[in-house]
Amino acid sequence: MRILVVATEILLPDRHGGSTHVQELVRHLAEHGPTLLLARRGSKGEGLAAVGRPMPRLSALRQASALANVPSALAAARDFRPDVIYERCTSYGLGAVISRRLGIPLLTMILDQRYSWLSLLQARRLVATRLDLVPAMVRSKAVQVSWGANAELFDATLPAGPARQEHGLGDAFVVGYSGSFKPWHGVDVLVEAAARLRDRPVRYLMVGDGPLRATLEQCIEALGLRSKFVFTGSVPYDRVPRILAAADVCVAPFVPERHGPSRAKGFILDPLKVFEYLAQAKPTITIRAPNIEALFDDREHLRLVTPGDPTALADAIAEAMDDPEATRAAAQAGHARVLERHTWRAHATQLAGLFDEMRAET
Repeated sequence: MRILVVATEILLPDRHGGSTHVQELVRHLAEHGPTLLLARRGSKGEGLAAVGRPMPRLSALRQASALANVPSALAAARDFRPDVIYERCTSYGLGAVISRRLGIPLLTMILDQRYSWLSLLQARRLVATRLDLVPAMVRSKAVQVSWGANAELFDATLPAGPARQEHGLGDAFVVGYSGSFKPWHGVDVLVEAAARLRDRPVRYLMVGDGPLRATLEQCIEALGLRSKFVFTGSVPYDRVPRILAAADVCVAPFVPERHGPSRAKGFILDPLKVFEYLAQAKPTITIRAPNIEALFDDREHLRLVTPGDPTALADAIAEAMDDPEATRAAAQAGHARVLERHTWRAHATQLAGLFDEMRAET
């Protein structure tokens, strides 16, 4: 089976959730057959054709911009001769045009409200992590999926010592965070929680970068917490697990009301960092939200707290410090859940089954 992945708005390599999704998707789909990725211009790597234009900020222009990629995308697809097409919804119908022109079945992934009706109508299957993200008119074609972690990369046996030594963490209790410093990631809530724990022997290992970093560092200075925080800056994806190995507990303090699509429907994203933390068997604290509660049980697999509440986050960190046995037991249960259900390999296998179904229908 030859698989064409259409994600022409994604630049590879890059250091955000979209690039992680596409990179891992392509890597694991390739276990089911030759795979070609149509990515954004400027992308580099094997098994891709860099044909896509950067997506305009103005939503009204996105459909036209995506369809301007048709000549180069169609040429690459014809050379590759795919049997099936996987389209990331933010390619705004480009996969649908290729599907129609070449007579090849299409599967489209719905992430949020960014999509084209060309795709929804042309696709044989639609996949989403929440089925209510799919318009009711086409929901009969939808299948629920889950993202995951690269369990080989986010390895629970990675030693803590090298990263602790490199970042001067000593024998402190270390709280780890990885990801973008954007408003909806809630890193400011973690800083406020740290202020409530200032008298505890806690250090904070911040892996990543983003638009809030300067503001965060100013706030940390003003609170007298500079010695508590270590910022690594942006690091390559494959280095993140070796740094997170130093953490005693990891946090994902999202604030859904700051995320545009989540304000209307509740938190809509499958949290990659939570899967990755648990793949490393790290005790994990994240927010109480329906989609997360559908994946994991509070206290059995991880600890859930109210979004945007620094006191609740501080209390959960203190609880992890004070009851390490229960904390480690939950992390091991969460680790087992991720390995069983939430890996990129499991996701690719589910997609391959859907591809087989679509091909059988032709």
